[in-house]
Amino acid sequence: MYEIIAAATNLTALAVIGFIYAAYIKNLRAVNQLKDSQLKISEQNLKLWKDKALGLERRAPEFIEKQLSERIKIREEEISRLAEDSASHVERIALKNREIQSLRDSIEKATEFRKSITVWDSEEKDFIEVSDSDLEQRHIGSVCVDTASLMICDPWYPKMTSEMEKEEFPKQGYMYQIINSGEYFCTDDEDDPLPSELLGFEEELTAKELVARGLARKVDYNGNMPAINSSYIGGDMRDPDYKKIRHLSFVNGRLGAGISISIGADGVYPVYIEYYKDEIQRIIIGV
Repeated sequence: MYEIIAAATNLTALAVIGFIYAAYIKNLRAVNQLKDSQLKISEQNLKLWKDKALGLERRAPEFIEKQLSERIKIREEEISRLAEDSASHVERIALKNREIQSLRDSIEKATEFRKSITVWDSEEKDFIEVSDSDLEQRHIGSVCVDTASLMICDPWYPKMTSEMEKEEFPKQGYMYQIINSGEYFCTDDEDDPLPSELLGFEEELTAKELVARGLARKVDYNGNMPAINSSYIGGDMRDPDYKKIRHLSFVNGRLGAGISISIGADGVYPVYIEYYKDEIQRIIIGV
């Protein structure tokens, strides 16, 4: 009787062990299948991103120029081999020469596209793309610099009397400071996107949005005129922070009066104008 019980117990234990072992093997197989699936998905994602990167690269003018140059080289090598083979290949050589010329024309077009600019065509009444070579550059004179900086503005603004300024530029209600540059500006409408454009931000932002994004802070303003001494276009320009200012302000602190550019050294610098069909397109100062 005891031997029967022992045998039954051993059989039960073996059955349990066998069940556990089978479950363990099944689990290992499931884990391996899951890893295989994940590897396949990863390989598919990697191939997808490689294809996207290759597609973007192929759109670049540099890639097109490289491909065209390689094709030209191949055609020239083919011509050399044909010339060595026999004079009967004259027609095929002429065909390859035409292919090379076509490829060279394409490469010139790709190069010209990279050098093109957008100009206003008064005859077409629209903006068009033209090559740099279509612009006529004329030297119109030089500018003398004794403060290592240049100012671009309407010449009328610095000559305005205080009465004219007060009449044309009313006091503003709010003043802000740009966090990164330290520049100040005033506005009478906190929902006005104009200051963000003049301060070089890519998108139009209101004064409130500049503050909300941490790009500017609101400062106390008592209504003094001129509002911002360091950037006032009619000021004496002796403020120690003047050279750090790029955007000049009107007497009421509104931006747009002019731009001050630090060029690093005194001297005499040539000025050029680029024309398209006798219309001014660009002004170039050679510093």
